[in-house]
Order: sequence, then structure tokens, then C-alpha cells
Amino acid sequence: MAETEHGAAGRRFVIIGLPRSGTTYLMSLLNSHPEVTCSGEVFNPYSIIETGESDYDTGRLFARDTAPRYFLKDFFERYEAEPWKRIGFKLMLGHNIRVLTQLPELADMSIIYVHRNNRLAQVASYLKAMQTLTWAQTSRTREMKQKIVATPQLISHQWHEYAAMDFLFAAWLQTLPNPSITLEYCDMFRPEFNAQICGFLGVAPDPAMASPLVKQGANRVLDRFEVPEPIEAYMRQLGHADWLEDELS
Repeated sequence: MAETEHGAAGRRFVIIGLPRSGTTYLMSLLNSHPEVTCSGEVFNPYSIIETGESDYDTGRLFARDTAPRYFLKDFFERYEAEPWKRIGFKLMLGHNIRVLTQLPELADMSIIYVHRNNRLAQVASYLKAMQTLTWAQTSRTREMKQKIVATPQLISHQWHEYAAMDFLFAAWLQTLPNPSITLEYCDMFRPEFNAQICGFLGVAPDPAMASPLVKQGANRVLDRFEVPEPIEAYMRQLGHADWLEDELS
């Protein structure tokens, strides 16, 4: 579905994407708007992540997974009792299929789909997070300089898995009745982006909107790897030399 302005009717939205595609950045950006609240991965297999501390209670996790549609209904109703104009959460592709398949029935819920064209950067970010066990940062640390240990084969495996999931979801998204917008990772760092996403959600842009997160890896993607030569050769052979350079201008 082409980009569609949300309008004033529905208050609900969901951010959908794969790991390291920019969903956390977008969530934190939207949470800096005074009229918007966006929870984290409320269907994460290991915890329920709303706007505060993660909830690891197994009883609540099992209840959520037993009745995910009821859980989602309760989630929205709790926040709709407060004066937020827009209420959302993150749904990572691969989390809860029953929530995903419910989307056609929730036609008034807007979908923000985020993907990342530079698959090498996406996989590098994922491997770095797995290596350091740090998924998001608001300040610079020594771990950010740590190089990634990876082979071309490992990168190929992860990259093609991500690409296949994005390919299939993007095609399915076109069939849904929901208002939707598709964003590429780099879109979110352009000067006009805040006005664009606020327009889609139907709220006025706020000049103070800003994400507190900092980029965890070098902007030049090849500089993130401990042994970059085999990865560079592999990417050049496949015609993806552009993935090796700066991702953000």
C-alpha cells in the first residue's frame, strides 16, 4: 500500500521490522513527542517490553502467548484511558504470528514498516549486538570500538534470511487495508523526516523531537570488522561494493 495519511480516526499504530533496521531508533524518536507513546517489543519471546522496565514474569508471558489478541486489546485500552493522541508498539518480524495475522482485522491501526537496504550494515549491527549483548546505547562506550568477528558465509546466511523475510512481508503489506508507510533506514536521518512521520500519524511536528540513541558502529561499514579483507572481496564480487562504504551521508 502506498503511503497514506493517518487522519484523526484511529489512535493505534505498530512499528514492524527486522532486528537492526532502525525500529528502536524510531520508537525512541516518537517517544520524544509529547502526544505520542510507543512501547517496545511487547511480544518479545523473553519479556514484555513497554515504556518502563522489561517484565520477565513467566506467568504473564505465558498468558500473553496463550491469548495474544486479548493481550493486545488490553494493552491498547490501558493507554487509551490516558490522553495520548497516538499509541503504538514494536512488533518484530518473527515474534508472534497470531498478532501479525490479526492486522487485516485491525484496519484502523496504522502500520509503519521499516527496512534496511544495506544488508551488510544490518547484519554487522546484529552481530555486534550479539557479541556485546548491547542492543541500544545513549552514550559512547569502549564496546562500541570492538570489532566484529564474522566470515562471508555467516554474513551471507544472515543477510539472505533477512532479505527473504522483508521480501515476503513487503508483498503481504500491499494486500492489507491498514494505513501504512514504508521507511528505509536512511530515511529516518533526513532533515524532513520528523515532519513526514508526524504527518503520517496525524500529529503536529514538535521541534524538540530527537532520539537519545547513538550509533553503535563506524559509519563506514567495512571498518566494523576485525578481518575485513574476505568480506570486502565477497561483496565486490557480488556487486555490493556500495555496502562497504558510509551508510549515512
